[in-house]
Amino acid sequence: MIRVLYILIISLLIGESNDYADHYFGLWPFNPNKEQITGSSIIPDCTQDKKEALCECSLNKDCQSGNCFSSPRVGRYCLQGEGTIFPEFILQDQFREQVNLYDFAGHGKLILIELSTAWCRPCKELADWFSNDVPTITENRNWKKEYNILKELVSNNEIYFINIMLQDSYKDPASSESLEDWFQMYSDENIPILADRDGAVLNWLRPTGYPTVILLNDKMEVVQFSIRGWHEAFNYVSQLDWQKKSK
Repeated sequence: MIRVLYILIISLLIGESNDYADHYFGLWPFNPNKEQITGSSIIPDCTQDKKEALCECSLNKDCQSGNCFSSPRVGRYCLQGEGTIFPEFILQDQFREQVNLYDFAGHGKLILIELSTAWCRPCKELADWFSNDVPTITENRNWKKEYNILKELVSNNEIYFINIMLQDSYKDPASSESLEDWFQMYSDENIPILADRDGAVLNWLRPTGYPTVILLNDKMEVVQFSIRGWHEAFNYVSQLDWQKKSK
């Protein structure tokens, strides 16, 4: 807790600057080789025969992912799929510092990314479980007891868990203030809280419900993709043999 208070005081003093090239005030990881990652474009090239994510499509076979999704809001488009490389988003964290998501790559760890909002009740319950050990989320009908290992994995720094907040409690884009409010209630030194202030993450992932959790490997490639819920990502992680991995 002392470390968190120290970091918060320093970050408030420096405002929104980011003068440090090799580390973060939140002590997030740093990847010196991140420039070697060629991520997906936020605006895809839709001229290819096999369409990239977000391109319009008619059939599953039109898409690189093999999944042409029908959305009542934007029509039919190609979903992201296994192997899709996450774009290089740089987002502000709860300490008002700009964080490059590619700094979490290259460390040999799986990366869970939660898309949340400040008004979403299950998002609050999940954060309360991670940070305050409040078990309400474990009583959710969609929760499996196997998911309980996630808290230990995050706490022991065996996997990364990143909360990207899309909206504040008024359903406006997440701001520095909404992140600080969230961090006061759900303070966890291991979980970065990042603000999607311009809607770029929202537009690229297009979730249909909250929380939505996707899973990446340490190359920023999608392992499990979803537009709603935590099931696919949490199932994948909880079914791995972590005893073997720790040896």
